[in-house]
Amino acid sequence: MKNINNIINDLSKVGANPVKSNNSLKWCNGNREECKALFIEIFKAVDNTITDFQYLEEYDEIVDWMTDTKGKGLLLAGGCGRGKSVVATGVIPVLLKMATNCTVRAIHAEQFERSCTPTVVGMPNKSVNLDYLCSASFPIIDDMGVEVQVGNYGEKYEGINRVLNVAEQQAKAVFITTNLNSEEVMERYGMRTFDRLKHLCKIVKFKQGDSLRK
Repeated sequence: MKNINNIINDLSKVGANPVKSNNSLKWCNGNREECKALFIEIFKAVDNTITDFQYLEEYDEIVDWMTDTKGKGLLLAGGCGRGKSVVATGVIPVLLKMATNCTVRAIHAEQFERSCTPTVVGMPNKSVNLDYLCSASFPIIDDMGVEVQVGNYGEKYEGINRVLNVAEQQAKAVFITTNLNSEEVMERYGMRTFDRLKHLCKIVKFKQGDSLRK
């Protein structure tokens, strides 16, 4: 075993680390009631449009995730107007800042090819948001499914697949919202992508209930 560890160390020194780590996070030392209170506090703080906060039963699964992420991100899928984007674009960045001190921002799927200011080491010059997502410690994508395919020397491909490829290679937690159901995800992106999403994310299904938007 010692020889194996030495070999792994040698590989790591030249940037060929073969080890994947399951980097679990937790908040409030895993105390569920405290995690729930923290979730509600952050939700209210980042969404100033709400006058009467409603705690949906779907949020219970996010609170459960907060007690021990098991190294996974979140795939928030389903009904419109149920707070998915507020969680992904507001609550999650605050939680990640608290737990890791990483500053991350969400990218809307329609803006994959929009230019962005490089803020992560290793991003190319004249980078676009898709480059940022591939370089970010925690990629956050809002509204997967509305994006168009991106171009590369005349070839078209799904930008989400590029992000997931990097995330799987580097064992990153990924955070995604989508209005698509499982069948629609598989139809557009294929079984391989769906399997990667299940591996990288805890899936939280939002009901097709009344919208919280006023």
